Amino acid sequence: MNQPIKKIKIFIVNLTLPLFKVLRPLLGVRGVCIYPIDCSTYARFTFENKPLLIAIPLICLRILSCNPITALILKFNAKRLKSLRLKNNKNA
Repeated sequence: MNQPIKKIKIFIVNLTLPLFKVLRPLLGVRGVCIYPIDCSTYARFTFENKPLLIAIPLICLRILSCNPITALILKFNAKRLKSLRLKNNKNA
């Protein structure tokens, strides 16, 4: 990998990881995340394995989708889908 790009990636990782740790409590209670790994681990992995211009949007999408509201919406949709399946099984 190109040295200047690698240095930029390292700088961004060192800048964003502490930011995640500060902003995470503001997003809500721990334990409601819909993903198996936390955002800082995902960000580090993405920065190390993807090009910079791909990694940044992926991390932004992850952070926007990882919050208690999204978890509640997915939980509600799962319950609704389950009730629809049960209703369809009774009609069949």
